[in-house]
Amino acid sequence: MNFLSPFFLFGLLAVAIPVIIHLINLRRPQKVSFSTLSFFNELRKTTIRRIRIKQYLLMALRVLALLFLAIALARPFVPPTLLGPTSSVEPKVVAIMIDNSASMNRIGSSGPLIEQAKKVATRIIQNANSDDKFYIVTTNGDATTQERLLGSNNAAEKITDIKVRNTGHYTKERFLKAYQQLQGAPQQQAIMYVISDGQKSQLNDLKDLDIESTENARKQVTVQPINLDQGKQQNLAVSSISLKNQMISRDTPITLAVDVENVGDAAVANQFVSLEVEGDFLGQYEVTLKPGEVKEFLFQTVPEKTGSLTGRIIIEGDEVDYDNRRYFAVRIPKERSVLIIKDKNKAAAYTSQIRSVLEAAQESRAQISFNEQQPSDVNPSEWSSYDAIILDGVEEVPDYWFQGMQRYVQEGNGMLFFPSEKGALENYNRFLSIFNAGKFTNIIGEYGSFEQVIKMGEIEKGHPVLENIFATKEEEDINIKLPSLYYYYRYRNPANTASIDILEAKNNDPLLTEQPFGEGVFLVSALGTDAGWSNLSVNPFFAPFYYRTVLYASSSEKAGLQRHELGKKFQWKQLLPTADVRLVLNKSEYKPEVEQSASGLHILYSAEEWEPGILTVEAGEDIFKIAVNQSILESRFGSLENTAWQEMFAANALSVNKGIEAGQWSAEELDEKLSASMFGKEIWNWFIWLALLFLITETVVSRIYKAESVS
Repeated sequence: MNFLSPFFLFGLLAVAIPVIIHLINLRRPQKVSFSTLSFFNELRKTTIRRIRIKQYLLMALRVLALLFLAIALARPFVPPTLLGPTSSVEPKVVAIMIDNSASMNRIGSSGPLIEQAKKVATRIIQNANSDDKFYIVTTNGDATTQERLLGSNNAAEKITDIKVRNTGHYTKERFLKAYQQLQGAPQQQAIMYVISDGQKSQLNDLKDLDIESTENARKQVTVQPINLDQGKQQNLAVSSISLKNQMISRDTPITLAVDVENVGDAAVANQFVSLEVEGDFLGQYEVTLKPGEVKEFLFQTVPEKTGSLTGRIIIEGDEVDYDNRRYFAVRIPKERSVLIIKDKNKAAAYTSQIRSVLEAAQESRAQISFNEQQPSDVNPSEWSSYDAIILDGVEEVPDYWFQGMQRYVQEGNGMLFFPSEKGALENYNRFLSIFNAGKFTNIIGEYGSFEQVIKMGEIEKGHPVLENIFATKEEEDINIKLPSLYYYYRYRNPANTASIDILEAKNNDPLLTEQPFGEGVFLVSALGTDAGWSNLSVNPFFAPFYYRTVLYASSSEKAGLQRHELGKKFQWKQLLPTADVRLVLNKSEYKPEVEQSASGLHILYSAEEWEPGILTVEAGEDIFKIAVNQSILESRFGSLENTAWQEMFAANALSVNKGIEAGQWSAEELDEKLSASMFGKEIWNWFIWLALLFLITETVVSRIYKAESVS
């Protein structure tokens, strides 16, 4: 234990006062004989001893009270390390982590938050000893490596150069790096300051730190949170952009659903949200939202060409500017490629109609190309070049396909399974199980009998496959002549999954079911595609429905919204003609790592310096565009409570001081707080409470302990 104001230890001399008073009271009075008081000679010796005990006890309590009051005035503190030297004059190593995320550009009551942070960091350096060393780190932007510890002058200069970066944050990684620097430093006393606006969504990452136990650490590290005065501000943000259309193609309207959220503390009115596509404004809404309220706005645009459609959503009239632009990029595919696997050699009385549907669609400029192969000709290494695979009446799926097809769907592709009338039920169910896609239980009816066992159920709107097939009003039911079923596999959905029945029989048996799997989709049909199963193939509903089913299966993540969230490593996989890939974002060029795999090129880049915009991926003549945006969490300013810091580091070899609210103190008071945090935790209040306890005890003893009474 050390003292911030050791001069007041001279107050310990005051403990002599009760002792002197006690000694004075012990002076024996001169004996005078007085005959009428002779009966006092009969006082019991035990009563006199009790009086003396009381006097000694009261003196001890008064001495202890004065002792602890004097110590409290000297401001005792516990040093920031329990290992090695504990003197305040011993050299220390100090890490200062400054939050330079986009939210630090906000204006608090004492000016921009980033400027407040830099002033506090400068004061920390000024309050340190001349031989203390510093490690300066920021949460956002490039991961600059500080090769050596800095002296006070160089550290102050580095702090001056810190700027806000609207990039992803790497709070956990930078904190861990700073901790490792402190552990590796020769100084035995170590402290880390975290200066930020206390944004919960950012600092919560620190709870996932994996720091070695105290026994293995070279030294104890104390963490000192410093929260800045952020004030309250209005803030609107685009929390998400999604597509209402599952199937995207040229010359077909697409609808963007834009969620706008009031993430501030005050109501918002007379602000605007607009759509900009390829530099042209296409729509605008007025926004009025209460705090915490979210509202969806729908924008529509028609892509006139294939490739990438890019734009941004713009919020106007908002005080906090950095999150008022949100970019989007929609991939409009040139042509979807489909592989049909069908055994042409089997003796079949009826012909599958899937090929006829796709051939007819090609004549009307449909954007689907297909290739048909027999199972014996299939090369699994070529699957990744297709957007969807159709298993059309394969009697038995080879076991050696299972793993490859599972990975194919998991990576974002589609698969459509039509059974054979001679299918191996046990093989089918093993195949379905790898996609968690339920099972076939038995077979209903007789193939090719043309005897109806049941009709198809009523068709209900809602699934993307059924969009735009029927010319009906929004609330109008679909009215068609329902096909008759002669033969079908009874299918049972898996339990506790997100499967969706697209078509059903009258008895609610599923006929076509969607099972999401990984990033892709697996569609399983209980019917085959020829006339032996039903009369669906001669129904006008058949051709458009099965065309859109194939289109849906092939509408994977390779089309639709292309996006990357800042704060994460950029990873993108694509079949490209060359490994010579370059990335361009906001007029800056980057060279990524490129790894070759069976499913295409895997492109990797750290992306730590990236800011929001439209990323262009160039590979030879192929160009892809991807929207790069901040996480919506960066727009939410809720701050971390002091108790949360303690809980966050409870499992690690770190002690955490009570947070300093920098905006609540004058410059002089802040200096005192910073000095105390650097030298340790002040415990003067403990001694005040102890002194009060002894004074109260002294009062109680003097009133209750009646030593003078004679028993």
